[in-house]
Amino acid sequence: MAGTGTTAERDGLLMGEQGTFEQQALDQRGDEGRAVERMVSEIDDESPDKGKPSQLGTALLEMVRKLVKPGNARATAQRFVGLCLVLCPDVLGLSQRAAAAQLRLTRASLSKTTLQLAEEWNLGHSRWRKSETARIRYSRAQKLAYNAGRHASQVVKKRKLAKARTD
Repeated sequence: MAGTGTTAERDGLLMGEQGTFEQQALDQRGDEGRAVERMVSEIDDESPDKGKPSQLGTALLEMVRKLVKPGNARATAQRFVGLCLVLCPDVLGLSQRAAAAQLRLTRASLSKTTLQLAEEWNLGHSRWRKSETARIRYSRAQKLAYNAGRHASQVVKKRKLAKARTD
């Protein structure tokens, strides 16, 4: 029923708390039409940002894209647990060794993943990690042991065989 009602009634519909919508639009000229969108959305009772992801949602989606290895759930799980161990290891409630065991990985493999993620995303040094000087010292000790023939991978263990039963 367009045209019904007085001009004052129609103008009353356009009045907001701060004046007319037209006045609000004139007051906000430099917003690339955002004020008009806001006014229309108020009339339609709909947010102009409806359907658009928030900044947090966009950041989380980008993180998931970087974290996921398409087609490889195990590698994705390994990277997710590795990221948790880098950012907040206490949230998992597991040691690195226990987390690796549940994923059926070696602790070294999970550790390598966490180091790669920390470096890839510039996350800094986690509190559970050895310092870089300690890593260098351990590496040097392992190399010396290997060169001397005393490394764990080189030692041949002698097993005592049980005597056969004569029952």
